[in-house]
Order: sequence, then structure tokens, then C-alpha cells
Amino acid sequence: MMKKRLILFALFIPFLLIAQNMKNMELNDVNGNTFVLKDHLNADATIVSFWATWCLPCQKEHPALQKLKDELKDYDIQIIAISTDSPRSLAKVKKYVRSHKKYKFVFLLDPDREFAQQLLVTEIPHTFVIDHTGKIIFNHTGYRKGDELELKKVLLDYFKKHKQK
Repeated sequence: MMKKRLILFALFIPFLLIAQNMKNMELNDVNGNTFVLKDHLNADATIVSFWATWCLPCQKEHPALQKLKDELKDYDIQIIAISTDSPRSLAKVKKYVRSHKKYKFVFLLDPDREFAQQLLVTEIPHTFVIDHTGKIIFNHTGYRKGDELELKKVLLDYFKKHKQK
């Protein structure tokens, strides 16, 4: 019985954050500049994706996110990609960012996973959509080809409700 409760709890953790506000956090970008998250939630919708250089699904998600951003170019969407790589992997993160300039993301670092832990991120990739007020409106763990279609639907529904085009 206890095992069933634990499994049910684990299944519902992602839903606990929906409709809550994104926590504020100071993170550094790959150049060491400080980035205060709340100061940059100025787009109508922000996609926040936790990732790491060693994570293959993360590397597959990035082009899908960029393609989605390109498809929805008439909407004000920004993408913030937060690396959870350890401090000793900073060179790998920088190399990845340099070699993927086609991604119009803000790349940030969370080497101690402090921010990821605050948001109950236990697996990556982990993607959130945040509205312009800082409210989390979507929360998804993992990436499989086609997941971006669900993300697109969430964004279009959000923009439709807020009469934005």
C-alpha cells in the first residue's frame, strides 16, 4: 500500500507546480554575467528548459525548441536553457553554446542544481512554460520526438486565451 502511495505521489509531482509562480533566481551565463530570472521574464511566454551536455534527449530537444520558436515567430516567446552540468564541465557547456549559435536561447548555468531542486527537477530535460506574470503554465519531464507538438498546443492555447497574435 505504501509503495502505491509513493508511486502516485511521484506521478503527481510535476502537476504540483502548475499555476505557481516561477521562483526568482540569480544564475550566471556562460560568460560569468549575472542573470536575475525575474528581470528577464518580459516575453509574453518563456520556455525554460533544464539540460546537460551529456543528456542525449536534451540535445534532441534543443533543435525542436528552436524550430518551434521559428514557427511561432509572430508571438513573443523566449527560450532560457539552464545547464545542470557540474562546474568542472563548464568548458563543455561553453563549447556546446559556441557550436550551437543557431539556437536563439539564453544559456544559463545551474552547476549546483540549486534552482533545479527548488523547482523539483529530478530528471532532464525538464521544460516549463512561464507566462508574462511569472506563472508556470506547463511542466514536462523528458523529451521524445513529437513532445514539441504538445508544447506548441499549450502556447497557442495560452496566446488564444490572451488574445495575442
